[in-house]
Formats: sequence, C-alpha cells, structure tokens
Amino acid sequence: MRIENLNFAYGDKKIFQDLNMDMPKGVTCIMGGSGAGKTTLLNCISRQLDFDGNIAYDAIGDDCNNCINFAYVFQQPRLIPSMSVEDNIKFVLPRSLTKEQVKQKVDVVIAKLQLEDCRKSYPSKISGGQASRVSLARALVTDSNILLLDEPFKGLDVKLKKDILNLLIPLIENKSVVFVTHDVEEALAIADKVFVFERKDGEAVMIKGCLDIEQKQAGRDIYGEQLNRARKQIYELLS
Repeated sequence: MRIENLNFAYGDKKIFQDLNMDMPKGVTCIMGGSGAGKTTLLNCISRQLDFDGNIAYDAIGDDCNNCINFAYVFQQPRLIPSMSVEDNIKFVLPRSLTKEQVKQKVDVVIAKLQLEDCRKSYPSKISGGQASRVSLARALVTDSNILLLDEPFKGLDVKLKKDILNLLIPLIENKSVVFVTHDVEEALAIADKVFVFERKDGEAVMIKGCLDIEQKQAGRDIYGEQLNRARKQIYELLS
C-alpha cells in the first residue's frame, strides 16, 4: 500500500499535509502520542473520510471501489449484545452465502481463535479476552484484503495480549495489516514495519521515524539483540 500526498483536515484543524508512506504487504504498525492522527489514518485508508491525495493498494490494483475488502477492529469489541458469539461472527458475512458456506467459515475462525467453549454465549457472559477474539474472528471471517486494527488489545493484561497475538499471527500471513498501538511490545511482536507519528499543536502530522523489522513473526524473539535495538529506537522516537 502506498500513501501519496495525503491531505486531510477537520475543519480548520490540519491533520495531514502531503503525507507519503510506503507500507509493504505484511504488518505495518503506527505509533505516536494521542491526537497524532493514527485513527484518522485508518479512516482515510478505509475510505470513511474524504481526503485529497491518493492511496494505492498495490497487491490488488489501484481501483479500490469494487475489489477492496476492509475489515476494521476497534478499541472496543462492539459486539451486538442480543446475539451469541456465533451469530455476531455470522452477522458480517454476505447474505449470498449458503448456510453450509456460512457454517464452514464460522467454524474455521472459531476453531483458530479458540472460541468453541463460548460460541453460544452472549457478549455479557464472556471475558474481555474472549470478546477481543470474537471481534478479531468477525474481521477475519470475511476474507478481507486489508485488516485495520485500532488498539484492539487495549485494557488487556500482558499475558492475554501475548496469547491473542500468537493466535492472530498465522491468520494474517497473506493480508495487508495496519495496526495502531501505543504498546511497543505489541509492535515488536507483530510488525514488519513501524512508523512513529508526531503532531504538534496547530501543525500537520509528521513522520518522526520509521524502521523495518526483518524477522518473521512466528517464533520471533522480541528480547533478542536485534529487537532490543529496535525497542530502543522506538522508545527514543516516542520520547
């Protein structure tokens, strides 16, 4: 994905001015302080906001109107309270699918995200970690081209985050993923590339720095020498 000369403002409040980014297929993490335009970037990528400039989706061509499938995972799971886990996941699938096709797709993501024990439960009866996995399952069941993650693990403890990331990594191998996070450890665990945004009062977002992480996610040692160097660089950019 390439972002070329992106311009966007909320009224008189300038957010992006001639922003350019190259995001190769894989996982791109966006970091930065509050108000640095991270969620706004996701909303531009998903065409929820009108902007000037161009966003080119290399893997599937530049004409996004008919061929791009976005899946968006928010900070809060946003599950439908009156629907079971299974029905929340089914809800996003096209009505053109047969019952057998729907069942197959739902069964696959439920198994891969280890949700079998709560598939008939309602959102009020499941844990925060389970709700986060249901939200991911709902995004992944659609076979989207591009997955947008906006701090999806916010508020979860360290072990839960690690467990969910380990489940997620093999499911996103062939996707373009843009992952907004404030958590350096999350970024080190999953990113192929990290951008750090900065936005000062009254100014547009600037890219303070970016770095590539060349280790494969599966089996990645986030406390090894290479990623310890990356950790130091990211913390310096965020300071």
